[in-house]
Amino acid sequence: MKTPQTLAFGILVCAIMTTGSSGADVDFAKIDRSITKEPRYVAKPLYALFLMDAEGRSRHWAVLDKSKSDLPYYDVLYFDTTGNGDLTHKSKRFVGKYDKALEPAGMGLTIRLGNLQVAGTKLDHKDFLISTTPKNGRNGIWFRMKWNGETEVSGGYNRVGYDTTQYSPSPKTAPVLWPCPVVKLSFGVWGGANLTLPIGEATNVNFLVGNWGSGPDTLSVVDEHFLVSNKDRLFATIIAKDAGGREVKERTQIKGHC
Repeated sequence: MKTPQTLAFGILVCAIMTTGSSGADVDFAKIDRSITKEPRYVAKPLYALFLMDAEGRSRHWAVLDKSKSDLPYYDVLYFDTTGNGDLTHKSKRFVGKYDKALEPAGMGLTIRLGNLQVAGTKLDHKDFLISTTPKNGRNGIWFRMKWNGETEVSGGYNRVGYDTTQYSPSPKTAPVLWPCPVVKLSFGVWGGANLTLPIGEATNVNFLVGNWGSGPDTLSVVDEHFLVSNKDRLFATIIAKDAGGREVKERTQIKGHC
């Protein structure tokens, strides 16, 4: 029974995508995108919106700017730590410093916010940072934090590939990220966008597990310690067609963490 290698993997990705459209019961299209007050920006701002509670109600704008208009990267972040829509308070302006030693890790310019207490909740997120300089050949903005000081979450990652979140020049089209590990989790694929599965050959496919936001590059991923092999049972199903056009399925348990 012969299976076209590109068709097999392509359908596998589609199957994963259908499980990760929203993460949980939040209608991202209806989220209030208003900003009460904004500072005067030096460069063209880039917007993203973070939901920082388990219900997806606590809105926190992240707006990237530059300290000098001619810089090749964004080094200033306005982050609405209180969630009241006012970005003008001096406590909400964070500035990163370029570190050449962190270039290989894609964190040359990293803006560190520290800890974030979510108003009206008992949540206290730790070690929140945003990096604006990805590795060579990759695109997007990356964040990392410890949800309520416990579970490391990072992203947002794409459905397939290595790129991360593209912030938007407008609040109306800004991606929404929801780095919450205690809701329904979904999948993405970590690897080259044109990854194939050669027939009869051993191939590793790396899956990301996390919570989807509003777009294809908003998967907030839990760390490798969140799910436990053989306790939290994960399965991948490859769906394809044989030479006669009949559908075939192969179900495999995911047992390894990396």
